[in-house]
Amino acid sequence: NRSTEFNRATMAGTKAAAVSKGLKKGMSKKGTRIHTKVHFYRPHTLSLARKPKYAPRSTPKKNTLDKFSIIKYPLTTESSMKLIED
Repeated sequence: NRSTEFNRATMAGTKAAAVSKGLKKGMSKKGTRIHTKVHFYRPHTLSLARKPKYAPRSTPKKNTLDKFSIIKYPLTTESSMKLIED
């Protein structure tokens, strides 16, 4: 069991070394790209979420249903109350 564990560890170490070597040098792409489509499709690039520096509204919305507007435009009229009761 110990020998297999040791072999796995050494294999992992050699793989990691190979990967790090490739990362340090950098990969080179050889050859030309084969275009299989006739039309060009725009690639989907990174779209970040909005991070606003300030609030969209400088002041909070004012409540329009104050005591005066309720008198002007009542929500519970006699006809509406009749509809609710029925």
